[in-house]
Amino acid sequence: MDPQFTVSVLTENDSASLLRLVACLGRHRVKIESFTCTNGDASKLYQHTVVVRSIPDRVRRAVKQIGAAVGVLEVSFHRDVETHARQVALFKLSLDAGAVGNSLGKIVRTSRARILIAGSGYVVVEKTGSQDEIEELSGSLEPFGVMEFVRSGSITVTKPSLAQIDASADAKNGG
Repeated sequence: MDPQFTVSVLTENDSASLLRLVACLGRHRVKIESFTCTNGDASKLYQHTVVVRSIPDRVRRAVKQIGAAVGVLEVSFHRDVETHARQVALFKLSLDAGAVGNSLGKIVRTSRARILIAGSGYVVVEKTGSQDEIEELSGSLEPFGVMEFVRSGSITVTKPSLAQIDASADAKNGG
């Protein structure tokens, strides 16, 4: 299986930028695993976080081409080990609110999830975590009758490099 990378792209608020980004990844035969977009601050800029799978050379070429596109202000890519990634998942279970017993409660507590809604005939469980944690919880909830399951795309921040840590320490120590 090809390695996984996170591509971060900062663009102007232009729908064509999104189309060019997806088209470029497709042209380079880079498989998109998840795609998340947000306007992180009050400006007209958008942050796209794309988790992809491909050989490193294809990703490198695609990122270079994306960086040269109109409307793209900044682009970078990182290996999975260089980022902290999280997703949000919602599980709708076919249970009555009164039937939420110790076994479901124990699974929810153990997995650090939470019961979001306990309605008539269903319960909604929310989990924020890594893809592996969400898949593990999904397997644990199967016996309860999963009616619906949805998951967000990954959101990520990069881990600091050794050079960044050293520079931060020097700045705190006066230089």
